[in-house]
Amino acid sequence: MSDTIVYEHPLSEKIRCYLRVEHLADQIKKFGSCPQGSGFKPFFAALFTLSEIVDRGELKKELIRDLDNHKLALQQWRLAEGIDKNQLNQLLAQIESFCFFKSPANKAQQLLTNEPLLNQVKNKMSLPGGGALFDTPLLHFWQHLPLASREQDINRWLKPFQMTIDAIALLLHLLRQSSPYQDKLANDAFYQDSCDKNQLLRIKLEMQQGCYPTVSGHRNRYAIRFISWSDQPLHDIKFSLSCC
Repeated sequence: MSDTIVYEHPLSEKIRCYLRVEHLADQIKKFGSCPQGSGFKPFFAALFTLSEIVDRGELKKELIRDLDNHKLALQQWRLAEGIDKNQLNQLLAQIESFCFFKSPANKAQQLLTNEPLLNQVKNKMSLPGGGALFDTPLLHFWQHLPLASREQDINRWLKPFQMTIDAIALLLHLLRQSSPYQDKLANDAFYQDSCDKNQLLRIKLEMQQGCYPTVSGHRNRYAIRFISWSDQPLHDIKFSLSCC
């Protein structure tokens, strides 16, 4: 068990959406690799939710805008001294590899419509307690297929989402690396400050302090209140903060 926990809080709706896609992709990867198929209900739930988010037109526009902005910013660093040009060129090549202009619209929802298995699971999961074996005989059969065959299907289902997942992973990586941690002190377990158009707060907290943060705010101002895990009174809390 780690002695330090990192909490993240988005300061914009765009980053909130990016973090949700990242979380869903992690859930799909975790539950989709279950060898016995016991985790396929949460796997399909995450897959269906991801399809709804990815098909939103505003997400694609935000991704294209962010990738273009990062591309321009990185190109300006090419003439700077002391820059690792190999790493810079790799980042630029990775950004240029995303071709959202060529990706068809609503392909994710079309995938769900065309797959009998996904259609059956989606329809039954919406019922209270749905998804039992008698509800989804096709899923019950599919779970008994060889692991290699199931993995092939999962990779095919994820293909319409993969470019979006990879682009968001890169953008979040660049965002998280954009600001170092600074040591802070929350007097009486409360801390507030202003910020200049930041998009993400990262709070690093020692487990032994027995508390967790709750955050409220937006791009220009935020407040952090630490809550006791065991209802014990809190006083001054030491933590590290990165405003990205």
